[in-house]
Amino acid sequence: MACFSWLKRFRQSRGYGVHSPFAFELIQKVLSSRAHFYAFDEIADHLSANHPHVPLNKPLHHLSFRLVRHFNAMKILEINSGHGVNALYLLSPDSRIHCTCVETRSEMVAEAIELTAIKGSQCTILSALPQEERFDAIFLHLDVEPLPTLDALIQLSHEETFWVIDPVNATRSKQYWRNIVNDERIAITFDMKEAGITFLRHTNSKNHYLV
Repeated sequence: MACFSWLKRFRQSRGYGVHSPFAFELIQKVLSSRAHFYAFDEIADHLSANHPHVPLNKPLHHLSFRLVRHFNAMKILEINSGHGVNALYLLSPDSRIHCTCVETRSEMVAEAIELTAIKGSQCTILSALPQEERFDAIFLHLDVEPLPTLDALIQLSHEETFWVIDPVNATRSKQYWRNIVNDERIAITFDMKEAGITFLRHTNSKNHYLV
């Protein structure tokens, strides 16, 4: 089974056997892309000079930037946003983007406010999920409990919303990710080992890809 999964991931990460034009384009242009953007260096230099102790997760940060840029997401929700590092990448593709960060850990909120200050009014930090709003993209970090229910995430989404779930391979998060993959309301899921990506759009048949 492990060998089969490895082979499937190897093939699908290169687009082999992916018949959906939407999924093929996303894999080729975003998920498997090695394109480097100036913003990556700009953010890294800013953090190195002003917040050298803040941990980075470059694969996730770069993926976040690419997804937001590719889908032109303007209204973003990040749950358990921590120090606010990933928010910098979410906001960088376009000055019109607004990111609502939800963070309950007070020690991180103070630093996130300072760190994201360079983006001005593009970023808002809350202590609870917003109500009656819809977002183009939702980024959920599974390192703080309680986690939002799938119903809550769907209520915060519209048909074109995508979610990024991180991590999906840890003991505490595997079942949460499995529930998302199996939920009939969610049309397409991509498992990238560390992170999972979902799309609600039902113009596509339900599919699960290993990338």
